Amino acid sequence: MPVDLFAVPFELRPDMPREGLSASRDGLGHSPRVESRLIELAEKEGERMVLPDLVPKTHDAMALAEMGRDRGEAEFWPLHLDIFREYFVHGRDIGDREVLAAVGERHGLERAEMSEVWESGRYDERLHQFRHLALHLGIRGTPSALICNELLIGSRPYAVIREAVQRCLVRPETVEEAV
Repeated sequence: MPVDLFAVPFELRPDMPREGLSASRDGLGHSPRVESRLIELAEKEGERMVLPDLVPKTHDAMALAEMGRDRGEAEFWPLHLDIFREYFVHGRDIGDREVLAAVGERHGLERAEMSEVWESGRYDERLHQFRHLALHLGIRGTPSALICNELLIGSRPYAVIREAVQRCLVRPETVEEAV
């Protein structure tokens, strides 16, 4: 049985300057304890993780992800994850259109179309509506996801996500039979 998972696009700081901010200078960093734990968890899963000082403006990255979403789930998820890898594994500025264009091209997107999307603001209204909806739902942080209409806000332990998926997989007729 498939599980409905929807990554909720939410631009945390829409008024951020195009060049981004400094986590250390602007007070946006995690505590050393949290950073160590994140890196440890990534290593446990066989992944490398870096936490760059640059906090990028993510609007263009989100627009790129929406291009992928319009091409279907099979296109969206690998592109979405690759954008995150650029930042959290390679430490690259995902607010930089050249970095994003390279990601998009790896996923078969044309540079000209990506440039048109960014210049025209094709996805600006959609992203604005998602932000408005997210705020209405109480989302104030990232990541956020809907799993079978259950909203999970912020970084959550794996057990919480697993339980949400398990609740999703319980068929209604099974629940009714148990009553």
